Amino acid sequence: MLSGALHFALMSANAEPQPYRIPAVLRDLLIIDLMEITGSTTTTAKLLAMSQPSVSRRWRSVVRDLGLQRQRNGPVGQRYTNAPWIAGLRRGLNVHRLSAGFLRVGSCQSLEAQVLQLPWAQWVPLGREQQVQWRSLMDLELLDAIVLEHEPRLTTVEQQSLASFKVSVAARSRINLICRRHPLVLLIAQQENGIRCRVDRL
Repeated sequence: MLSGALHFALMSANAEPQPYRIPAVLRDLLIIDLMEITGSTTTTAKLLAMSQPSVSRRWRSVVRDLGLQRQRNGPVGQRYTNAPWIAGLRRGLNVHRLSAGFLRVGSCQSLEAQVLQLPWAQWVPLGREQQVQWRSLMDLELLDAIVLEHEPRLTTVEQQSLASFKVSVAARSRINLICRRHPLVLLIAQQENGIRCRVDRL
């Protein structure tokens, strides 16, 4: 499956990027992920162009159907889902998005404009706690990449699963991009598409 997705992403790298549209059948799983990332049903609703009550209703329905439980004091990234098999569903959701040539990129609100200059970025605002605990979000594959204001220091262990880049998004403007070390993620992050994104390994 991965080799096919990799081939598709290579074919799409030279094509004009189209907005990524989540299939309806996967939308409820996306609601769960966005709630984990943003920590807010209100922000999730804005991202999905839905009402906050609709998001809450859909989340409760998924929780009931899948037998999940909310852990209000659980670790970041695992407060709305607690089943070990949820990672398999999330991986499928991610491969669908990556095959379309888009990365889910988290950042604080102040970096939104810079992230949106990347034609392959699907921007998600991080909640306050999530900004601090972003490594957990990457480990859980809730994010493909994150943009930080300051250059991060990755430990030797972290460098095995994360890649750190400097990306030029405008004249004299560069951002710190940290990606999951996944073939499709790295392929998309380093492509030149729409604007010239020079990526330098730190």
